[in-house]
Amino acid sequence: MTVDAPGARPKAAVAVQDQDVALAAITGVFGTLEAALAAKDADAFDSVFTADVAFINPAGSVFLGWDELHAYHRTALRNSPDAEANYTILAVRFLSGGHAIVTVEQTLRTPSFSVTNRGTWVFTEHNDTWWVSSVHNTNVAGSAG
Repeated sequence: MTVDAPGARPKAAVAVQDQDVALAAITGVFGTLEAALAAKDADAFDSVFTADVAFINPAGSVFLGWDELHAYHRTALRNSPDAEANYTILAVRFLSGGHAIVTVEQTLRTPSFSVTNRGTWVFTEHNDTWWVSSVHNTNVAGSAG
């Protein structure tokens, strides 16, 4: 955490070396998710999550750990209609220690409905790869239709 002046409110965000590279890698994660959802490929979809991921879906269900999340996604993707997702990054804050908090808006469209949710995604960098370690999604009121 940095402080600009005595008595100033601290900032969580820090400058990171190669910030453009880090941002491109994080953006690429969402591209991977979009393509995997369109292909109904749970293996590809879950390839971006850490072993100890904590994931809350828009309905409020909690999945702890990669195995639990992957079981959920295998079933959900197998049983869902064809879907397309678009992720829009609303904000990225890089934190010390190789972490980033990313605020995202996702719109999910199927032949029969569309819904939008917003989420807070926590990324951690390990061996030059950005991994998703925590996600909390919430539906945007009135977006289903």
